[in-house]
Amino acid sequence: MAHQPVLKLSRSPTLVRLKTRGEAVCPISKVVDSFEVTVEYMPRGGALAIEEFKRMVDSYRGREILHEELAVDLMEKIKAAVNPPYVKVVLKSVYIGVEVEVVAESGGVPPVYI
Repeated sequence: MAHQPVLKLSRSPTLVRLKTRGEAVCPISKVVDSFEVTVEYMPRGGALAIEEFKRMVDSYRGREILHEELAVDLMEKIKAAVNPPYVKVVLKSVYIGVEVEVVAESGGVPPVYI
């Protein structure tokens, strides 16, 4: 079966949340950085295929990039793929015993949950 990076939706949910783990290389220490990434976006007629999301995250394996840049880069890739009115990428890791959380966000005010 052919892989479709974007799924056409006849009915869109309010929010899609995707979460996985990935790896990149710290350009300063040259050590492999493991991270957890959570993406939230509001679909607008199309959803990112889960396989495409995983491919995007896996594309950083072996690549030298700072967490701060990676979060923004991933956000831009998702925006280009599905053009959501709102997207948020949260990247979490631990570096030399320090918990790091980077947030890249674009488009309006996030939904409020009650």
